[in-house]
Amino acid sequence: MKIKILQRYLLAEFFKYLIVALLSLAAFYVVVDFISNIGAFTKHSPEISYVILYFLYKLPEIVYRVLPLSILLSTLLTITFLNKNNEIITIKSSGLSMLRFFMPLILAGIIVSISAFFLSNFIAVKTNILRRFVMQRYINKNTSYKISSVYRYRTKDIMIHYKNYIITAKSLDLSKNIIKGVNIYVFGNHFILNKRYIAEEGYFKDKNLNLINGQLDEFKFQNKSKFSEKFFKNVEIPINLNLNFFKSYNLRPEFLSIISLSKMLAVAKKTESGFNYILTGFYSKLSFPIINLILILIGISVGLLLEKKGGAPIVIGISIAFAFTWWIINSIALSLGESSQLNPLLAAFMADIIFLLFGIYLMADID
Repeated sequence: MKIKILQRYLLAEFFKYLIVALLSLAAFYVVVDFISNIGAFTKHSPEISYVILYFLYKLPEIVYRVLPLSILLSTLLTITFLNKNNEIITIKSSGLSMLRFFMPLILAGIIVSISAFFLSNFIAVKTNILRRFVMQRYINKNTSYKISSVYRYRTKDIMIHYKNYIITAKSLDLSKNIIKGVNIYVFGNHFILNKRYIAEEGYFKDKNLNLINGQLDEFKFQNKSKFSEKFFKNVEIPINLNLNFFKSYNLRPEFLSIISLSKMLAVAKKTESGFNYILTGFYSKLSFPIINLILILIGISVGLLLEKKGGAPIVIGISIAFAFTWWIINSIALSLGESSQLNPLLAAFMADIIFLLFGIYLMADID
């Protein structure tokens, strides 16, 4: 019973500091964001209510982003407070294992990590889209902007890589589902150009691309270079695409849920283009929430190592140092993953793995 009372006390202190840290960091984030976007907020003289609405919609994303640093800060502050009041020494002298004492905090870290995952993929994504809509429609006064404009179609100067084909088109007519001014380049081994189709327009049907009124150029580079051309009224090419391939997904991760990314992966796998870039983003949606749990492990260990030496300035400094280090490692790893220089799974989880190993090493000696 005494143990449960102490553990409830521990959690109460932790969540008290967590709320304070979240509010403080979120407020700081809002101020910085406001200053950095003040030009956009004042250019078209929007109503102040829309600026407030913009930040309300951005709040879930802000909480998601500042949560790891808040977690580490609150963990260190909780243990520092316990050390200052000699409560850690009292608990140790009672024979209670530190791991057992801090187990509710670790379980809280698991719950927070799961909650962060759902916050990012099922709440923040939607509010981020609404936030962009408010910014474009009511702050930038772009009256033609719609919610659907977030996932806009590429309707001009189109280029798609599909297996051994490169497809270009001057325009896409969404009302008729037709691409116009089509050029299709067919490559063989060693990226050698074999054929080129030039057509007035094309449409997708029955897992084929149907071209209308065009010309086929064939290139042969054996003993002597040969070129031939012939004209056609209609020809089918085995290109299995649909209009979703023309959607513009040039969005930051906060606008894409893990479900959207999985759909993009299916597209990228079929076209054999940009697969590692999207896969890295997909895995990063899983890896980021986990850092909350890992930072609790590190916070417990570092807090116990500091004993009574820790004060608020030291705790804040240590937290910022850890957060900055994780951000640097994660940013570099993600860049390598997106550019196919590192396995996407390893790239997304590299920073987490390094910090987890460090946390486990420290946790091994907490008793």
